[in-house]
Amino acid sequence: MTNRIMLLGAAGQVGQALQSLETPQGWAFGLYGRRELDITDPSALRDAVQTFKPDLIINAAGLTNVDAAEQDSDAAMAANFAAPANLAAQCSSNDIPLIHLSTDYVFDGDDAVPYQPDDGMNPVNAYGQSKMMGEEAIRHELAWHVILRVSSVFSAFNRNILTNTLKLIDERDELRFVDDQRGCPTPALDVARAINVIAAAILKGQSGGFGTFHFCGAPGCTRFEFTKAVMASYARYTTRRPRIMPATSSEFAHLARRPTYSIMDCSKIRRVYGLEQPQWQDGLTAALRQMFQSGSANA
Repeated sequence: MTNRIMLLGAAGQVGQALQSLETPQGWAFGLYGRRELDITDPSALRDAVQTFKPDLIINAAGLTNVDAAEQDSDAAMAANFAAPANLAAQCSSNDIPLIHLSTDYVFDGDDAVPYQPDDGMNPVNAYGQSKMMGEEAIRHELAWHVILRVSSVFSAFNRNILTNTLKLIDERDELRFVDDQRGCPTPALDVARAINVIAAAILKGQSGGFGTFHFCGAPGCTRFEFTKAVMASYARYTTRRPRIMPATSSEFAHLARRPTYSIMDCSKIRRVYGLEQPQWQDGLTAALRQMFQSGSANA
């Protein structure tokens, strides 16, 4: 028997990471990027689901640019709230379980202890607001869901905190990065592996694994600390050695406010699915190796 899995956001970081892994035996993916499906079009989304007839849907799609969401909150709401709400309704009507990616930015970052999955949400920007509303819509529409909150995902694919940092290293002699906001960089490949574990459990009929979970890299760090680690790993591939300096968040004119403390507790996903937090330094080394082996980075 073949399990049909519909992957939304196939061209994104996590979508590409999923495709780079060996497909489990008996799985058949239907890949839907922006070119194949506009998730904000309810009729197109409905038709795609009815045509493919999935046994499981993975939603890795959405608007993830935090500043772009602040500039165009309507677009953020369409992609991160309305689309997941429509998707959950389709899943409910057709009895299809859903794995949906969300974010640590649903929290305000005012706490000083890691956030639990059931802690109250209070986003401080339009991106977080849209993702929170998407989560709530899924919970309201569909019982058979896994909401997987991830944080600062990076990979060899597309634009992200790693590829953007490499570009700045190549272009500038001095870099300044925020050192008063803490988060958890997360390798996309580890997110993909976690999704495969969760998907396998759902497809085998595990009924106790639905709900909201956290999955992010360890240990927590600032962007300044992350950039220093990037430079240390990148040094073997480049002669560039820019000066890297700490800065405060007030020095940057970001359109969107960021949480000051964005650390999530991942003990629930370890307890339910046996998934340990990945070490982001290992993922960083692996991503750089993948970039240079594929020729996607320029030293």
